[in-house]
Amino acid sequence: MNLTVPIEEGEIHATIRAPKGASTGCAIVYYHGGGMLYGDRDDLPEPYMEMIEDAGHTLIAMDYPLCPETALERSLALSLQALCHVVERVLPDLCCTRYALFGRSAGAYLALKLADRMRAEHPQLLQPSAIWDFYGYWDLADPFTNTPNAHYLTLPAVDEATAVNACGPSGSLVLHGPKATRYALYVHARQQGLWAKMLGITDANASDLSLSPANLARLPPVFITASTGDNDVPLKQSKTLMRSTPRHRMHQVYYLEHDFDRDTSNPAGSETYRDALAYLDEALEPTER
Repeated sequence: MNLTVPIEEGEIHATIRAPKGASTGCAIVYYHGGGMLYGDRDDLPEPYMEMIEDAGHTLIAMDYPLCPETALERSLALSLQALCHVVERVLPDLCCTRYALFGRSAGAYLALKLADRMRAEHPQLLQPSAIWDFYGYWDLADPFTNTPNAHYLTLPAVDEATAVNACGPSGSLVLHGPKATRYALYVHARQQGLWAKMLGITDANASDLSLSPANLARLPPVFITASTGDNDVPLKQSKTLMRSTPRHRMHQVYYLEHDFDRDTSNPAGSETYRDALAYLDEALEPTER
């Protein structure tokens, strides 16, 4: 089922998949990866969506405004508007009394940041019961955001003209960024150390766009997974998150690529989702007593 969500600058879209059997009354709100520069909401591999549905959870895959057309700060604000609408208007219609935020890579950053902003700016609304952070990040002042990445430097060079041609008009609302046409933008950003600039991150706002140790300490239970072989996001982002959140589970995999669950033939992916679902059960248990 497709859903249209109103925001100040128009509307965004979501895809809803209901559980196949009895419902737990919990929705999992999903944000895709792509460095905030590319990707689309329907990128979650089918086997994992089926695992979520079989567990009785409703899956809501959300669009969000992509950079650089929309600066990260504004994208966050619009994404929060959309999440508030889902929490207030959509979850009751779906008979969902609880929800978790789930993101992969850039989507995990969104999940963490939106949970923090929901608590700070909308405490009267239903708060997330848990977060799934799949190989995400939270510290945008880290040098990895604005220095050339060794892995991406091994790929064919993407020149500035190609990157510019992949973008829409500045200020336009871009919600769907196919990898075939937008991945070059991300490669260029990482090769040139321009990723932070393309997101609109500056010395003045990097701290506000990150999460502080105090922010991390107030997060709901967080399931964290990342690989020791990640050549995109430093593993220390996940490790520090683990040390800074009082309620968490760290599911580390070894020697695999950044988005290791993309390869559904590798059992590491399904094992990770089974562990994430088990942790979500634990996070939901106190509300059922």
